[in-house]
Amino acid sequence: MIKLGLIGCGMIVKSQIAGYKEIMGKNPDFFRIVAACDVQEERARNIAEQVATFQKGGSPKVYTDYKRMVEAESLDAVSVATPHFAHHEPSIYALNAGIHVVVEKPFAITIKAGQKMIDAAEKNKCVLACAEPLRRTVTSRMVNWAINKARLIGNPRFFLYHRTGYHLGVVVGTPWRHQKVKAGGGWVLDGEVHYTDFLRMVFGDVDEVYAKIKNFEPTRYLNPVARVNPVPSDVEDTAFALLTFKSGLIGSFIWTFAAIGEPIVIVRYYGSEGSIDHVGVVQKGVVVRTKDGGQIPGDDLQKRFMESLSQEEKERLFPLGMTNDYSFSFFDFFDSVVNKRQPEISGREAFAAQAVCEAMYESDIKGQAVSVKDVMEGRIDTFQREINGYWKI
Repeated sequence: MIKLGLIGCGMIVKSQIAGYKEIMGKNPDFFRIVAACDVQEERARNIAEQVATFQKGGSPKVYTDYKRMVEAESLDAVSVATPHFAHHEPSIYALNAGIHVVVEKPFAITIKAGQKMIDAAEKNKCVLACAEPLRRTVTSRMVNWAINKARLIGNPRFFLYHRTGYHLGVVVGTPWRHQKVKAGGGWVLDGEVHYTDFLRMVFGDVDEVYAKIKNFEPTRYLNPVARVNPVPSDVEDTAFALLTFKSGLIGSFIWTFAAIGEPIVIVRYYGSEGSIDHVGVVQKGVVVRTKDGGQIPGDDLQKRFMESLSQEEKERLFPLGMTNDYSFSFFDFFDSVVNKRQPEISGREAFAAQAVCEAMYESDIKGQAVSVKDVMEGRIDTFQREINGYWKI
């Protein structure tokens, strides 16, 4: 049985709890949460109490210092779900203690911090994974299958990812997300890293990025309707980018919170034989359009996808018949620890997805296209230097 410790017990862990619960319901002897740690004891205690409602063997012990938790408990693994700026230090500390680590997205606050995490994992021969749920949804798996296995749109050519809207709220009510040195950037890193991970799964490595980043609304509000409780923001609310993949595929990426008027959501992949819409995370937002004018709606596509899977594939993609995205993430992590294999989203995979986001920032600073490889290998880091200096990385 894997003995797991939780480092960070904030908002995201409330979502992760459903995943832990589902896994325990399917396989109660697979793992046990033995400790929960947060700098705010009340939050750690609250999570421990929630775990105790479904976990055999009682409530996890509560800590406010992750180092004390690691030293006091005989842990096999930890899940790190702290704010972005606090991913690398507890991860590296645990890895150096020989403990396997799964960390929330974004993988690290900068490329330099992420590389230190990877180095520690490899040095200590530990599993390092990222709890990245988007690519693991049924819809994401289905779109990947439609493009790469069923070849329903032929040879991929280009895509449009355009999400525009307007709001002045503080992102998920957490002001630190609007401070560059604490968040590592704005929504491009915080949220769109989900999408860059998905893109890499479907289309492979991004070669080059050319981007323009803007902050049109430097004041956000905890109460945006009344416009009270202002929060200063020095991170972007708008990003335009052209992504060029090693395969030759090109993509137009537009995201903004600063577009006043009717919102626009277009997520469409074009190929030599048709196109596929991918709006939202459920199959209702998916439709294939073929060159001859035919259409395959999302419900039909999902049926075809599921029927195409062998039993081995179903078990690998959707283990134990589970449905929660975080269930897949943590089950894959636990299984990789037990079977001494690489997880689906290893530290290096998550690192590569983050590098695409960092390349957008670096391209904007330089005013020219940048190589994602150069960003990943630390040769281009102008945007990140302030953050690395602040945290002495």
